[in-house]
Amino acid sequence: MQIKPSIHLLVLGVVWLLLLSFILYGVVYAVNLPEKDPDKVLEIEQKITEFFEKITLPIKIAKLSTKEPDKELVMPVYGLRVSDIGDTWGAPRGDGRVHEGQDFFSPRGTPVFSATNGYVTRITQDSLGGNSVYVTGAGGVRYYYTHLDRFPDGLSVGEEVTTDTIIGFVGNTGNAETTPYHLHFGMYVSREAVDPLPLLKNR
Repeated sequence: MQIKPSIHLLVLGVVWLLLLSFILYGVVYAVNLPEKDPDKVLEIEQKITEFFEKITLPIKIAKLSTKEPDKELVMPVYGLRVSDIGDTWGAPRGDGRVHEGQDFFSPRGTPVFSATNGYVTRITQDSLGGNSVYVTGAGGVRYYYTHLDRFPDGLSVGEEVTTDTIIGFVGNTGNAETTPYHLHFGMYVSREAVDPLPLLKNR
């Protein structure tokens, strides 16, 4: 007796056929595209990379959080030494706030590096911090780089960074627009601000 295929198998077959057609079309498109528009190929590759960096970020952060927190931080602002820093931790700020970080004064556009290995978890632009980058390092410690003049081209959430990765450039954006150019560098352990200065070493 001949058994007729079920409707489920037919639907599954059609889906696989469509998927296979899409893959074959993509391969042909990718093979021909470099000759027509190499810049478009790079743009597509970058978007695909950024997509996978974002969707795998929670797994990477969870793994990173099991490691011991860094006991040393590398000076993030190019050309500055630890001895150049005036300790502003806990200094009074407006609205009854205190300063939860350290300010590193340097000319506008000076490169800002990540002080640790880790992953970029947020890139924001708001009225308080202006251009800001958040990096999560070992032990789940979060590092906050703010008042940046601008970001480097291609920086994206989910990107892995090292102490040689430029994540921004010194500026005075946000509520620092009336102050000299500087980087505000913050460190947070379990959402509580911690003074990063004692851990800093020269680059």
